[in-house]
Amino acid sequence: MYKALKLAAIFVFGLIALVGCHSEQYTKYVIHGGPLERSHAKPSEGGYWMNFDSDAATLEVIPVEATNPVRTQHVFVATVKDKDGNPLPWRRVEWLIAKGSVGEIVEVDESGWLSTRGYKVDNDYAVTHTNSVENTITRGNDDPSDDVHIGKGQTYCVITSPIEGDTHVIAYCPAIYDWSKHKVFVVKHWVDCEAKFPPDAQNIVGTPHPLPVKVTRQSTGEPLAGYLVNYKLLSGPAGTFAPGDKSEVSLTTGNDGMATATLNQTTPAEGVNEIDIKVYRPAAITASHQNELIAHQIVHKTWVAPQLAITKTGPELEGVNQNFQYTIVVSNPAKVVDATNVKVTDTLPAGIAYVASNPAAAVSGQALSWSLGTLPAGSSRTITVTVKGTQQGTFTNCAETAADYGLRAKSCTDVTINAPALKLGLTATPECLICELVEYRLDVSNTGKAPAQNVQVTVNLPDGLTTESGRSSVSETISRLDAGRSQPLSFKAKAAKAGQYAAKATATGDGGLKADTPAANTVVRQPILTLAKTGPAQRYINRPATYQITVTNKGDAAARNTKVVDAVPEGAKFVNASDGGTLSGGNVVWQLGQLAPNASKTVTVTLTLTQMGDATNKATVTADCATESGQVSTKVTGIAAILLEMIDVSDPIEVGGNETYEITVTNQGSAEDTNIVVKCTLPAEQAYVSGDGPTRAAANGQVVTFAPLKSLAAGAKVVYKVNVKCTKAADARFRVELTSDQMTAPAQESESTRIYE
Repeated sequence: MYKALKLAAIFVFGLIALVGCHSEQYTKYVIHGGPLERSHAKPSEGGYWMNFDSDAATLEVIPVEATNPVRTQHVFVATVKDKDGNPLPWRRVEWLIAKGSVGEIVEVDESGWLSTRGYKVDNDYAVTHTNSVENTITRGNDDPSDDVHIGKGQTYCVITSPIEGDTHVIAYCPAIYDWSKHKVFVVKHWVDCEAKFPPDAQNIVGTPHPLPVKVTRQSTGEPLAGYLVNYKLLSGPAGTFAPGDKSEVSLTTGNDGMATATLNQTTPAEGVNEIDIKVYRPAAITASHQNELIAHQIVHKTWVAPQLAITKTGPELEGVNQNFQYTIVVSNPAKVVDATNVKVTDTLPAGIAYVASNPAAAVSGQALSWSLGTLPAGSSRTITVTVKGTQQGTFTNCAETAADYGLRAKSCTDVTINAPALKLGLTATPECLICELVEYRLDVSNTGKAPAQNVQVTVNLPDGLTTESGRSSVSETISRLDAGRSQPLSFKAKAAKAGQYAAKATATGDGGLKADTPAANTVVRQPILTLAKTGPAQRYINRPATYQITVTNKGDAAARNTKVVDAVPEGAKFVNASDGGTLSGGNVVWQLGQLAPNASKTVTVTLTLTQMGDATNKATVTADCATESGQVSTKVTGIAAILLEMIDVSDPIEVGGNETYEITVTNQGSAEDTNIVVKCTLPAEQAYVSGDGPTRAAANGQVVTFAPLKSLAAGAKVVYKVNVKCTKAADARFRVELTSDQMTAPAQESESTRIYE
């Protein structure tokens, strides 16, 4: 099916060409997809005669000529480019070995997919296509130096030969229309010998460096004598080869196959020499009239030397007779070579005196020196020198270092020696309340022209003042205060009592520096509140009681945010309050604001006392830094109130009938009544029959007395009954009298009864 479709496409392609379609219809003849098969290099009839791939312009192959040992493989890389030099993928390249050549095709680039894959027809002819992606030929070893990179638009062919001779290869790109550009002719010379060149190397400047080359037979490994090795200095520091003392020499390999030229520098110097080494098979061996180049390599010799650097740093400004430090850093920036016999010297100028150093210096007058020995490549050593300026002025101080190979370096720094001066200021909160903190602020300044060292600031507090942590003094040290700089300090103190307090500060520093301040004064005041509360000593239950609260400020400061809180006791109800007092959560609250010294304020509150017993009413006054409280107790009592009532049940009643009198005793008061006695007096027209009640009745003539009732609770009542016999017609009067402990006079009641015949 696929072949039929392909043939149909080719037919259509040719037919279009025959009818005169524009040649651009046949450009970019690139095969994509399809099964792997041998295909034609150009389109079928019509397209074949035209520039069917107008993008393809040139073909390049590298290397064009090279020499390789026999029994090795050599890679040719071809690149197809457009007219702008851009590599083109998917372009066909054919590889042909010319008749009469030695060697054969080993393999070719088979990357691609289906029809675009390369293939070897035989050992003398192969077809490949340029790649669309990058690839690398690694030769199957771990040495990346012999890898071959195949980029986009490139393809390759690999050849070899077991015998000496030349392989002539023709690379052909059929997509390139220009016959002068679609072929490249390359040649590979195969020789049965191999040259081992010296590797690139690094050496210390000024030292000789041998460059051995060994030539052996590739097939057997035996050394080859009589081969010519040419050494030529191409670039870099000046030098010559020994033997010969020239910049280009030729040597002959000995029986061991070795030839060695030694490179010597004319003048020791860092840099890189490029050395061109070529190996020739002499004409006598080749039976020709000229020497044959069999191997060629550029070798690089890098000359390195130790290096020496020094940096000296120190302060720009210091004070007279104050210690300060210089730092000297000696380094060897070289990457591989040690600096040897390193020495450092530092001569101090007059006016700068030596104090100490690390490491210790050898001191001779103003001259200091150190022997550092060997300084490894890439390392450094640090020296710190402590000195002091003995007089004012600007001084230049230089340190030098020297080492083998004539290495020297120098670094200088300047310092100005001046005198510092201290100035100290102290302020304090001018006035505060006793519960508030006194804030102290200090400012220590260096008004001189040199740094002040070890400045100690001290504030001694007067009796009655301490810091928040309880100390009676404050001290702080400033290790260095540069010229023209200030350092603010602050702390807070608390007073034990009201009064006036004065504090002073002092500052000292190295070199006898000193400064102090005038006294910083603070007045600490205290509001002192008193609270007097008055009210009734006794009230009957459920009766209102009014209380007075008087607050007085007996201190020397106004009581700010004064507030009175009166707790409503249990068994009491709020009625009203004066001066805007309000009930809040069981408390009556007055916001009195500010109360001046010696001022007073009285407020009142009225409560209803609903529970008998002692009602304690407590009030508290608070203000900023002050509080006080007071209370008053009111005894809440009840009162007994007896109601005496009596009725006759059968009025009127005939003579001979029995009458009953019901006597009701009710305690209408708020307290119990005790020892209640009911006594009844019968009229002459009646005779006692019986009595009934909460206590026993006893008759004595016309008087009936009930035994005392021990108590009658508030709201309670009892009923007494007296039964009599009516003996005579009359308007009779039955009388009752009641007494108790709580009554000041007896209660009396009478009832009229009509007795008839």
